[in-house]
Amino acid sequence: MAPTGANFFALFSSHGALDMTQLTRTLAHSAGETGKTTFTASVAVFLLSGLLSGVALADTIFKHGGHTYKIVTEPASWTDASERAGGMTLGSNVGYLARIDSARENAAILDAVMNHLSEEQLEQTLAEDGSDAPFIWLGGSDAEAEGVWIWSNNGDQFWSGDFNGSGVADRYTNWGVQPDSATGEEDALAMGLRDWPEPFFDLGSTGQWNDLDVSTTLIYVVEFDGTSDLRVAIEEPSAGGMHSGIGMIRGWAVSSDPIERVEVFVDGEYLFDIPHGGKRRDVGSIFEEIPNSDQSGYASAVNFSGLDKGDHDLLIRVTDSFGSVVERSVEFGVTRFEKSYISADDYVELGWAGITALGRGINIRGALIGEQTYDITLEWRSKSQRFEITSITPQQQP
Repeated sequence: MAPTGANFFALFSSHGALDMTQLTRTLAHSAGETGKTTFTASVAVFLLSGLLSGVALADTIFKHGGHTYKIVTEPASWTDASERAGGMTLGSNVGYLARIDSARENAAILDAVMNHLSEEQLEQTLAEDGSDAPFIWLGGSDAEAEGVWIWSNNGDQFWSGDFNGSGVADRYTNWGVQPDSATGEEDALAMGLRDWPEPFFDLGSTGQWNDLDVSTTLIYVVEFDGTSDLRVAIEEPSAGGMHSGIGMIRGWAVSSDPIERVEVFVDGEYLFDIPHGGKRRDVGSIFEEIPNSDQSGYASAVNFSGLDKGDHDLLIRVTDSFGSVVERSVEFGVTRFEKSYISADDYVELGWAGITALGRGINIRGALIGEQTYDITLEWRSKSQRFEITSITPQQQP
């Protein structure tokens, strides 16, 4: 059985808290109207406005050497790109156009950009003064003094002169037959994404640097000194636990950048988003340095009986406003009655059942549910503070 909205129920209030009264009414109404035990898509999911309208991120993020990089796919002039980079933050780290200090970093940026950009996007980042080849902006410039090439993040000089010049302080460079300031206005550093001029690469090859006019509009890479502090935990369902009936998916997520989405996947299929922002003083006391960590909870009521009996995989994917993504997953089991929802009209009789208790568990032998007799085991769960059904076994009919 595929875990679609028609058979896997989620319900939560606008604040992300479980509304059990509304849950009960909705379940009863659904079962009563349809005469079936599965839940229709019209009542399967109640979400905050717009939570399901998320689209793929326009920018992509990658890490290298303890730094974070963000590819911005909206072309801009070097001046505008530099200004926009300075307006971006990752936690307390302010962004800047990427600075490259090694061949490995150069290769990492080139590889990430080429893996992300489509052919259409490459056509949007062409440089007329770069033989119409595609380029991306980096953080170097000689706008202040011709031939004095500096990194914009801190003013370190890395090159002196034109293509006959030399490096400064043993800092890494990867020029083609550049810089040449061919137009007299080529004061900004860019990395070639293809050989130029194509197909001869007599001026530069893929991954090498060129000096271009600052007014050229290109895609660019923003660098941040540090990595995301986004952290995520799943508390229910418990790893390896057995679940049945109405239960919870819950946990917490913290980040210095506001949490934007908490997505739920079961067995590889997207189901819904869960609102984020529930009170969690316990989490806040652990991550005191992260803003609003005491409001980091997420929770949703679910009908585990909407899934097939057996093992399942839950994946929670959290995205913050910077675009950082963290995924966490757990494996859990489902045990269930033949019907996924036992309504008020269904026959339930325990009068002839044998009930025993041992330790944290209760065993019920011979419970009559509907037209079937079951052996049922319940166990105390500290996380949910209640007894939960962990085993449902139909008895063989005589």
